Amino acid sequence: MQQLGVGLVYWTALTPLFEAGKAAVVELEPQTLWTKTAAQCGFCYRLNENLFEKIAQLPQSKLLHGVGQPFGGTADDPTEYLPLLRHMADRLDPAWVSEHLSFNRVWRTDHVQEAGFLLPPPQHAAAARVAAANIRRYGQGLARPVAFETGVNYLRPEKDDMQDGAYFRAVAEEADCGILLDLHNLWCNERNRRQRVVDALEQMPLHRVWEIHFAGGMLRDGFWLDGHSGAIPPEIVDIAASFMPALPNVGALIFEILPEHLHNLGLDGVYHQLETLDQLWRMRPTRAIRVRPPSANSKSTSANEADILQTRAWETAMIDALFAERVAPLVRDPGIDLLRQLIRDFRSANLTRALKLTMTGLIATQGIDSTRRLLNTYLQSTPPDPFAAIEAHRFAGYLRRRPDVLQVAPYLFEVFAFEAALIAAALYGESTEVKWSTDPVLLFEELERGRLPAKMPVVESRMVIAP
Repeated sequence: MQQLGVGLVYWTALTPLFEAGKAAVVELEPQTLWTKTAAQCGFCYRLNENLFEKIAQLPQSKLLHGVGQPFGGTADDPTEYLPLLRHMADRLDPAWVSEHLSFNRVWRTDHVQEAGFLLPPPQHAAAARVAAANIRRYGQGLARPVAFETGVNYLRPEKDDMQDGAYFRAVAEEADCGILLDLHNLWCNERNRRQRVVDALEQMPLHRVWEIHFAGGMLRDGFWLDGHSGAIPPEIVDIAASFMPALPNVGALIFEILPEHLHNLGLDGVYHQLETLDQLWRMRPTRAIRVRPPSANSKSTSANEADILQTRAWETAMIDALFAERVAPLVRDPGIDLLRQLIRDFRSANLTRALKLTMTGLIATQGIDSTRRLLNTYLQSTPPDPFAAIEAHRFAGYLRRRPDVLQVAPYLFEVFAFEAALIAAALYGESTEVKWSTDPVLLFEELERGRLPAKMPVVESRMVIAP
């Protein structure tokens, strides 16, 4: 299998770099092209086919890197996803596929509870076997070679935990799979008082490293965050340079930056990061990658019931510490409070994107502190969902029960009703009539300027929002 080269995780804002041929690889996070909509028997995922086809037609080699069905947990996604992933893999023909070695949901008595965030799994032998079984199942479902991403972990290591590098080795060897080595994640772990990067690398089977991720981060409350927010730290470049000759099967070096942080570098700055990766790429051994997809006849790995129960008990304790805030050893870990904050930030950002005009109106009329308190009350009372539309639909239901919020300012309820109708149309195929007492175009223009006027010309109209 050919070595692919240097590339970027796909975002629309980076399209000029792809079209100009500045990257050799496009890595697509498939879930960023999915919406979740109501179906006859629950929810289903739908693909943005137009954007997907545009990405497929880019001349670069393609890779798929999942961000929604991680390998580290005992609760699989209750919404069917493998056929859609298989469709995307068949169209893009990636040399391998990858996902995070994390978990993001847990089984309750009669349902699956979402965490709304990628969380670190327990690092013990039983959890390694659970992850390995998930990786094999995933690879067989997609008929592709599979790699897992080495994760960031903001928790303190427990005395009975495997060290980070030893845990990654156990999973890779048990699953007979590849490794997506995220050096920034490992550097975060080191800076946050976990294992040193070089020690973790020395414990890992480096011949299984097929891909390396690079990124920048930021400080927050004494933690170094995996923020995908800027340039690659020089220390990470130095570590990569020292280990590249020891990676015989590395096939791609990928730079990650989130679109909301692109202003920190600009397109020219991103291209400079690619130039840095190109220099590292030249240090690799010139041996071709030879990997095979898992086959039904290969040696199978299965986690037994005891492994699953042990791992699930830890996951449940983690979710309880994050959301129920019960008295438990995990609550005393300062990383738990950080994760709570990160989850709140992620959910708030989803709501701000999905209900942009409503949130602008709330801030303009009630102030940012009151709006933040309103959001926090909602977040504490409602479980998360990783899809912004579902989170926004739940928040819309919460706001409807708060007339003291929506009725205190002119036009705010009309703006809210409009955005809530858009979400209901997208999620459930519902048609809704929205009534206006003023010109909505002029109202939207005012909101784009960050204000909600107390009085506007009376222009009564009706609007039907349909799927």
